[in-house]
Amino acid sequence: MKRSDLMNLIKAGYHVLRKGEPIKVVYDIWYYLDEQDEEDTGVLVLSDLLKWSDAELEEVRTTRLETII
Repeated sequence: MKRSDLMNLIKAGYHVLRKGEPIKVVYDIWYYLDEQDEEDTGVLVLSDLLKWSDAELEEVRTTRLETII
């Protein structure tokens, strides 16, 4: 994933990636994260990804990115 794609997802109102799928959380994000299974949920918080290096972001795979942003 490129940093520009990440920024576009955030601007489009998405909050997390769940197994590569962008998700808009319509209620409290902390509640959403708490209700996820603790074992390898594949959930990444987009705002946290802003702190990752470009090399780390390149490892993140997304689905349907071209149809979303």
